[in-house]
Amino acid sequence: MKLAGKTVVVVGGGSGIGLAVAEAAYGAGASLVAIAGRSPEKLESAKAGIGGGARAFPVDVSDEGSVRALFEKFDRLDHLVVTAAETMASDISGSDAEGLRPTLDTRVWGGYFAAKHAAPRMGDGASMTFVSGMSSRRPYVGSSVISASCGAIEAMSRALALELAPIRVNTIRPGIVETPLLDGFYGEGREEFLENLATRLPVGRVGRPEDIADAAMFLMGNGFVSGSVLQIDGGASLV
Repeated sequence: MKLAGKTVVVVGGGSGIGLAVAEAAYGAGASLVAIAGRSPEKLESAKAGIGGGARAFPVDVSDEGSVRALFEKFDRLDHLVVTAAETMASDISGSDAEGLRPTLDTRVWGGYFAAKHAAPRMGDGASMTFVSGMSSRRPYVGSSVISASCGAIEAMSRALALELAPIRVNTIRPGIVETPLLDGFYGEGREEFLENLATRLPVGRVGRPEDIADAAMFLMGNGFVSGSVLQIDGGASLV
């Protein structure tokens, strides 16, 4: 079992990609899988579905005190995966800075706080994995702040790979993945959008959370990968 005896913390593990990562880590034998996020209800539901080796901790990743308190619960941990994100799109002419701030605070500052307070508890073979998005390379109208957050976490992870070495630090850049996060973008048009996108992708389908979880498992397990951005997009960058 690849993660036998390991402690894995997934920030954003209550649903979507984070939950899939937590389930994969538990299935790979991790002795403790800790999921953290804002919604206690989602966390408890996710915890029940993962199994007996899971624990759930509410956290506000944009609040450093909350993140510090989370990691103080662990004497050590082996792998950190941060999938927490807010994605508020807005045309710049009609933007509201306060409304857009969580998009940066959650992914960028949340990732920074998690790295800062997890690193002192990590030893040999440890890794951190962050999640960005394709808008860092292929922006769209209204995505300026989302694109900035994705680009920032990729740049930050490369710097942290040097600063925190030998802890390995990487980022996954997913394409469109079928998660609850899409509801806020497409609402009732969600299924039509996904069906149309699937016909254009070389793989013939959109991503699933499990696809990204597989990538996270690879990054946890491969001790020679650090400072990398792993793009998992179904070939979207080719079309």
